[in-house]
Formats: sequence, C-alpha cells, structure tokens
Amino acid sequence: MSSLRSSLGLALLAVMPACAASLVLPAVVTRDGVLAVTYRTAFPATGAGTLRVEWTDSHGRLVEDRTIPVKLTDEAEFTFPIDLRRARAMQNRLKATFTFEGVTFKKQPEKRSEEAVAEFIASPSRERWDDYEIIMWQHYPAKSFPLLKTIGISGGQYVGRNKPPAEFLLENDLSWYAENIATDFYAEYHRYRPDRRGNEPFYDAKALYKKDPSNKEAFKRHPSLSDPMWWTKIRERLVEVTKAHHPYRPFFYDLGDESGIGDLSAYWDFDFSDHALGEMRVWLKDRYATLDTLNAQWGTQFTRWDLVVPETTDEAMRRTDGNYSSWADHKEFMDTAFARALRMGRDAVQSVNPRAYVGIAGAQMPGWGGYDYWKLTQALNFFEPYNIGNNIEMIRSFAPGTPVVTTSFARGPWEKHRVWYEMLHGGRGLILWDDKFEYVDREKGTLGPRGDEVKPYYNELRNGLGGLFAQSRRLADPVAIHYSQASLRAAWMVQQQPKGAKWADRNASTERLDSDFMRLRESYCRLIEDLGLQYNFVASEQVEQGELLQRGYRVLVLPNSLALSETEAAAIRAFAAQGGTVVTESTPGVFDEHVRKLGASRLAGVPMQMVSAEILRYHQQRLLGKEEAVREAVRALLTKAGVAPKYAVTDGAGKPVTGVETHVFSNGAVEIVGLLSNPQLRVNELGPPEFKSNQRFESARELKVRLPRAMHVYDLRGGRRQAGVRELGLTLDPYEPALYAVSDQPLPKLEVLGPAQARRGEMVTVGLRSGASAAGTHVYGVAVMGPDGGLRGHYGSNVVARGGTAAVSIPFALNDAVGEWTIQVRDSLTGVTETHRVRLE
Repeated sequence: MSSLRSSLGLALLAVMPACAASLVLPAVVTRDGVLAVTYRTAFPATGAGTLRVEWTDSHGRLVEDRTIPVKLTDEAEFTFPIDLRRARAMQNRLKATFTFEGVTFKKQPEKRSEEAVAEFIASPSRERWDDYEIIMWQHYPAKSFPLLKTIGISGGQYVGRNKPPAEFLLENDLSWYAENIATDFYAEYHRYRPDRRGNEPFYDAKALYKKDPSNKEAFKRHPSLSDPMWWTKIRERLVEVTKAHHPYRPFFYDLGDESGIGDLSAYWDFDFSDHALGEMRVWLKDRYATLDTLNAQWGTQFTRWDLVVPETTDEAMRRTDGNYSSWADHKEFMDTAFARALRMGRDAVQSVNPRAYVGIAGAQMPGWGGYDYWKLTQALNFFEPYNIGNNIEMIRSFAPGTPVVTTSFARGPWEKHRVWYEMLHGGRGLILWDDKFEYVDREKGTLGPRGDEVKPYYNELRNGLGGLFAQSRRLADPVAIHYSQASLRAAWMVQQQPKGAKWADRNASTERLDSDFMRLRESYCRLIEDLGLQYNFVASEQVEQGELLQRGYRVLVLPNSLALSETEAAAIRAFAAQGGTVVTESTPGVFDEHVRKLGASRLAGVPMQMVSAEILRYHQQRLLGKEEAVREAVRALLTKAGVAPKYAVTDGAGKPVTGVETHVFSNGAVEIVGLLSNPQLRVNELGPPEFKSNQRFESARELKVRLPRAMHVYDLRGGRRQAGVRELGLTLDPYEPALYAVSDQPLPKLEVLGPAQARRGEMVTVGLRSGASAAGTHVYGVAVMGPDGGLRGHYGSNVVARGGTAAVSIPFALNDAVGEWTIQVRDSLTGVTETHRVRLE
C-alpha cells in the first residue's frame, strides 16, 4: 500500500487530479460508526450506473467489495457509506469504479467508466493506557516486524521531529512513541551530539568555573528554562509535532531523553542567568511577600527586589551560622523551574490532544538536576525512569495510575526477574534497547537468542496478564515514608560542606554512589518489604495538607528528615497525638524548610520510636544474612502500631523470610497477591565485594502464605483453583512470580457465546461472560486462529470486561479462509481458557 505521507496534513483527502474522478473523505477517521464517503465524478450528468467499492488494508484484508446502484440527475457527486467498525488496521485503501450510462448536461449520450482511489488512516482506538506494551527502540527493517510481533512486540520508536508516518511500523500496523522532541531544551547538557560527547557543555561549564570560581558565567544555563523566547519556540514545535503524529495515536510524547537542569542528576549551580533570576524574584515575592521577610530569613540586607541574588554553593559553604536559606531557596526554585517547563510541554501537546501521555524518558534518581518527584508528578503524566533511588515508588505513591515503562538493556534470568519486578511495581510496559539486534536475525529471518529467551514471558504479559494488573489497584499498608526535598538539601550540605570546593568535581554518578541519604531510604524500603508490607512515600506538601490523618496512616518513617516546616511539624504532632507511630534513626526537624539551622528540633517532645543507626546498612546486610536483628526490632515496632501483613509469608518451617516481596492488588471484592524474590537492585554499586552479589536470592524457596480466612484461590499463571483454603504452600522461582487471585466467593466460570457459522464479510459478535463476578474487572485475552491454526493478530485483543461481561466483534474479511476458525479466550483473573469455534463459509 502506498504511503500516505503529506496527505494527512490536509483536512480532506482527495486523491486524483481535479479533472478526474475522486473520492472525498477525512484523512483520519475513528473506528466507530458509519462514514459517508463522497464520490465526485468529472462533470455533471443524468442517468444510471453502478459504483463498485473495494476496501483493503495493510493486513491484506478485502474488507468490503460491493456494488451500489447509482442514479444521477444533473449531478456530479454522490455519497455512499462505509462501516468503520470493520477497520482493523491504521492504513486503508478505497478503490471505487464507476460505470455509467446517460446524458451530459448538453443532452448528449454518454457512457462512462472511471476509477478513483483514496487512502486513509483509521486511528487506533486507544485513549487510555490500559494494557502492557512492549516497544522496540531500534529500527528493524519492516520485514522483521511480523516476527517481532510473535514475541509480543506491540510498537516502535520514531523521532518526534521526523515527519510521520513511520513507514516501517505503519505497514505492520504498529504504533510508536514520539521520541526526543525537545531535547535541546530539556536536556541540553546531556544529549547526543555526532561530533563530541553528549555532556560536553556541562564540562565546559566546569572548566569555566575552575578557571575563575567567582565568575557566575559558569552557572548560567543555555538555554535558560525561564527564557520566554525558548518557551515560545518549544511550545510551537510541540504543537506542530503533535498535530502531525496525533492521527497515529502515539503511545506517548517524549519531551526529552535523560533530561535535567544540568547533566542528568548531577549537582551544579544552575541557573544564574538574567531570565532565571528574574523569574526567581517573582517566585520569591509570592513566597515571602515582603523584602523584609526575605532578608530576615536569608540573613541579608537587600534594598530592592531587583538586587536579590541567591548565594552560590561556594558562598553558602563559607557560612558558619548554619543558615543556608538563600542557597536552598535557589535550588528549590530551579526544581520548580524545571517542573514548570515540563508542564508547559505537556500543556502544548495536550492543546492538540487533551488525552495524550506526555513525559520524559531516562528519568533520573531523585535529588538534583530537577528531580523532585513530587513536582514532576504534578507536571507530567508519563515516565520512563531508570529505577534508581526508589523513584518508581515515588511516582506510584504521588500519582497512582500514571503509566511507567522501563527500558530493557540486558538478557538472562535477572533481566526476566527485573521485567516481572517492574510490572508488579506498577510498570505498564517496556522499551527494548537492542543495539546488537539480538531479537531477530535480520538476514535469516529467524528469532535471535534474545528473542527466543523472552518470547514466553513477553507473550504472557501481553496476552492479558499485564492488562489485568493495569486494571487493578495496587495496595499499600498504612506506612508512610517521609519524602522531603528540603531534607535532601540539608543532608547534602551537611555532608559536603567540610569538603569545600570539591563539590565541583561531583557528577551524576558521584551523587548516586555516595549518598547516605538515598541509601538510608533504600534500606527503609527493603526492610518494610522484607516484613511483607508495602508503603507510600508522602511528600512534605502532602504532610502539610493533612495526608497522614486523612489517609489513615498508622506509621510515619522519617528517614534523616532534617528539615521540616512549621506546618509539617504541626501535622506530625497531630498524627502522633492521635495514636500514630513516628519512626526515625536520627533527630528530625533541626533545620527549617529553607535549610536554616534551628535552636531545637521542631518535633521536640513528640514521642518517637528510635531504630538503630545500623539501619543505614540494612540494604547491604540483607545480602549476607546479617539483617535479622534490625528487621525483627522494626517488626516489633510496627506490630505494636497495629501494622502486620494481611498475607503473612514464611518459609516451609514457618519462620520469617527475607528477600520475598508481597504485592497486593485490589480488583472489586477480589484481591491479587503476587510473590516475587526481592534482591538488591544495582547490586554492583554497593561497595565492597561481599555486598556485590545477590547469590542469597538465586535459589528456589519453599514458602507458606497464611490467608486471613478460608478463601478461594486461583493461580493466575497455572490456571489451578483451590477452594476454602487457609494456607498456601508453594515453591517460589528465584526469577518469576507466583500470582494468585483470592476471593471469599468462587469466581464464576467463563462462558464464550457466539454463532457456530458465519459468512465471509460478516461481523461476528462473541459474548464473554463470567456471571455475577465479585471482581470489578476481568481482562480476557482473545486470540483468533484461522483454519490453518495460524494466529490472526489483527482480530485478537485484550478485552476489558467490567463486572466480567463484555463482547468482542470480529469483522471477517471477504478473502478470509473458509473453514473452522478458533476463538480462544483466557480469563487472566482465573487463568482459565475457553474455546469457541466458528465455521466460516
């Protein structure tokens, strides 16, 4: 099928010269309802004839082939309908052959035979990210994608600024995401450059600083995130890109890859440009209201707002009074400026498509570079992060339901584990990095070693299981972990001030490898998970808004929460006064929210449960089996606070286990319980050799799961059911999860209802029913096989069934093979598969 290329920029598509016959229809249509297509003949006439309409698509289907009687009375055009519900591909072609006999407007006899052809896009019916998607980053040749689709690949990548469509994907009926649209703005200090290293401008800034540390030119970001000319430029670009890509419904729009204020999450003193300082002064006025209030906080004597300039890191480090407010406010403003710029990008895209997913790829660890995840989750509605510093847990805590995908770089059993791990932590898919082209051998046309390895579990995730988790709500226990960007700034200054000017030698890797603040949070997370519990991060802003009491938390963990506002402290006091348990390893609230040292803790007198400072090393000690003392001490604290796992997991002898994470999802009155081994992520960064191995978690484990009462249990992966059980016994694979649906009531049997016979060209409707289900939503993986047993992917889908009932329509083509077709339906919630057969004539 020929390319649509620039025609999709038109409001109407008329393929044929103006003097010839033509078909007129929208360039882009949706797959619902009936569309009136206009046939426009060369000139008016009176008489009768026929119009033969042939509709074909990129799957090779003959969707329609019918002949319509036509009568004209001094007319040059007429309309005919096509049923867009029959569309199963983006790329479609209409051919109309008009045969006519009559008279011209001059009453001269005329016989006419003419033809018109038009191509159109039937946009995918995808408004919400309600399934699991697997996206190939590399541009394989078009001929390789049919094979890639057999292993679960559902889309590709296409640079947003390139002119769509991506032909190699379109002809395989695959969508894409629009990549790297504005990297020159959002990631200028870390982006691909063909002639030099990607972060060369960042090292240029460092060199400029080394040459003259007093010169603030090294701290001026180019372009500034506050530059109005750049805002206009990027906004206009994003609108233009979105208009071009929208017909194909991209998975998401990627504003930039590995974005940041500077180089990734590296620390630097950006931005002292005039644009940034001007916007910061407006921000400060809103925050402080008067110059006197600002001077009192900062310890300064500015006489006019236009003279206000924050301290650099060097200046802040020379202070001896513990007042780092000026420096810290600048850092907070830059986090705000980064988030505002990203929100501008999202708003620009959504001005064209209000339902579009807009985000960043290669999102970094929480910390510097603009990576305040509370602010980011208010700005964006999609993320592709590197899972560092528990940022994925922050995203799902602050913005539940936000689609998150991660990139797969590796292969082997631990990579399989990582894919399952991310899915259970809320992941909605993968982007595959395959620079060695290991998924498919492009010359032989066979699966490569990586393709063979992933095919079973990719297809398992794609064929309804991943969609089921997307439709279910991940639950957390009433445990809150304080997320405080102000405390991160305070901890950094306390740790780095004694080192003086060495701060300028730091980079993103340094910030990741030697941050006790991040390691402590990591340890708390792993410890809570080892106790069979889950948690939410609660940001300072949420604490101030009363989230602790409103959400019914029983435990608040303060991990080195050095900086607290008065409002935060008051909320924590109220939480403790109403029976909440506050857990910490150090004295919290010794700085205010601007990082000014206080005379006493803002939580002085609040009863707190102090845990051993050894908790800092918990994430390491658990690898060696030396975690028990700290684990059991914290278990006792949480148990006293009334927090215990609903589904208690022990080893075969009934003893507590470390390294097994319990995930619980709600789906109506049904809960889904997932168990997966829980090794240490990024184990190669944990210091001495003895901490760089997950060997302890590399063996199968015999486990018992105690249920809260006798329940019906369904093995999602194995399709087995157990009725009225109080305890499950299982062997947990080190790299794959055990997944169960548990319900007080038995789940009804899946029924697949449809006709036994049909004719080619007929729309067949198949009913899917699970009776009066206790589940809120079933997801049915529907696979359709032809008489030869081959899968017809364009007829299959994952069907979301609210309350267990749904229907799926199969618009058989006129050239589909006659014989017995098989419709196979798998209920992802019970693991049960049912089959229906239709004889096509």
